[in-house]
Amino acid sequence: MKFIHTGDLHLDSPFRGLANQSPAAVYQQIQQSTYQAFARIVDLAIDENVDFMLIVGDIFDRDHHSVKAADFFTQQCRRLAVKAIPVYLSYGNHDYQNVADDTLLLPENVHVFANQVETKTLILADQRQVKITGFSYGRKWIQQEKVSEYPLRGNADFWIGMLHGQVKSGHADNYAPFTVDQLLSRHYDYWALGHIHHHQQLNDQPPIVYCGNPQGRHINEAGPHGCYLVEEEGRQLVPRFRAVSVINWENLDVMITADDDQRSLRTKVVNAAEQLAAKRPQRLIMVNIRLHLSATTDLGLDSTDFLEQLQAGQSHAPNLIWWPANCELVGSTALPQLTDADRQYWQAAANQVFQPKTLQDLVINDKNLSADYLRDQLADPDFIKELRQTATTLLGRRQSGDENS
Repeated sequence: MKFIHTGDLHLDSPFRGLANQSPAAVYQQIQQSTYQAFARIVDLAIDENVDFMLIVGDIFDRDHHSVKAADFFTQQCRRLAVKAIPVYLSYGNHDYQNVADDTLLLPENVHVFANQVETKTLILADQRQVKITGFSYGRKWIQQEKVSEYPLRGNADFWIGMLHGQVKSGHADNYAPFTVDQLLSRHYDYWALGHIHHHQQLNDQPPIVYCGNPQGRHINEAGPHGCYLVEEEGRQLVPRFRAVSVINWENLDVMITADDDQRSLRTKVVNAAEQLAAKRPQRLIMVNIRLHLSATTDLGLDSTDFLEQLQAGQSHAPNLIWWPANCELVGSTALPQLTDADRQYWQAAANQVFQPKTLQDLVINDKNLSADYLRDQLADPDFIKELRQTATTLLGRRQSGDENS
């Protein structure tokens, strides 16, 4: 037995903040990237002659659900139908809907899970039986622990669970929260998870796997993205990650030395970015440049101006393999005017403020900041670290009278 585990396609999802700063050739790739990534997954399913495909929620973003995205998804499912590959689909928190009222005209090979937990049966070509259990979101938030509604493993050759949700944290558990022990208690052969955009495996055997999204959309979704090809080996199911992303987001760390001026620094960044892009052939690399300062280096550098200079240079590149999407300064000079006492108070305040619970409380209590995107980002430790660094830099600029702050 062999199948594909994917989800969080987010077709038509915008790449935030890039429309106005990217040349047409780059932005066209950006607009098509989520579509192309899913088409590559369908290519993989056909090439590998899989028995079926699982799609665990968030095909679309509800606020950006275009006719184009719906038509494209249907066309790709028809490609699978021609090869007699069934698709098992559950809707997530971004494309939630009453399944009974679903107006998407999907081909007959697509099996959509109801808003209540249900089990579907697939008979393989060798007559073995596969049971697949899951449900679709009927509303944006589901706070109850749905795993208790999943039946214990019964009589089947393989039993698979599909769940779009989050590991229970005890705070802001709005997406069908669960624990790994709860999943293991069902005694299934594989758990196909969705919702978290970084692919990861929570348990080896039986596999409990987040597939991640096929295409990263911002720097907090850096690195390779794709799907899992899951194959039967003996009596176990073994997942293997397959990269399909068209665009990769990467962090690029560059040290500023006392010998650097702005021209030599641009050359250093360009050379490092080209080396990075050469390691990711056939992908456009969106680069987040982190310029590291020390206590003895200060070029009077403005990161926004420096980024614009890099973008101006890259916009004329004959073979565009990387694009400078963001630039930030990192280093001990971020708060140049603070006394030791002031710095101590700042560190104490920052340690209190820049915590997941504190920041998520701000989001929950402010209706203007209630977007799922913000809530998800504020659960990411790397994002919180970047937010703290940005706040530090802005305070430093205000302290020194920077007019751009």
